[in-house]
Amino acid sequence: MITRVFRVTTDKDIKRVLKLGRRFSAPEFSLHTLQNTLNHPRMCVIVASGVSKKAVVRNRLKRQVRESLRLLIKEGKIGYTIDMVVVVRPGFIKVEDSTRQQFFSDFLKKIGLI
Repeated sequence: MITRVFRVTTDKDIKRVLKLGRRFSAPEFSLHTLQNTLNHPRMCVIVASGVSKKAVVRNRLKRQVRESLRLLIKEGKIGYTIDMVVVVRPGFIKVEDSTRQQFFSDFLKKIGLI
């Protein structure tokens, strides 16, 4: 589990990242990034009810994305001082569970965050 220090928690901060941040898109999710003044990255995962009507599925997707980011932060691959907001889209359900972490890290390499 990722600690609260590494999460964007306030609604004000999330809206600021979504409005002012840089967006990177894929059919499965979009990633919004914005520089912060802290010495570590922070993140937030948003899964709307349009992705799945079942809260169990939405929560599972959130956990998987958070875990992928936590491992990348722990390994020091994401060393930037940025705030990240990941907005999961319905296409992310089609990616197999076993390959979601690799899929997410490949996307971050592609856009240059790793």
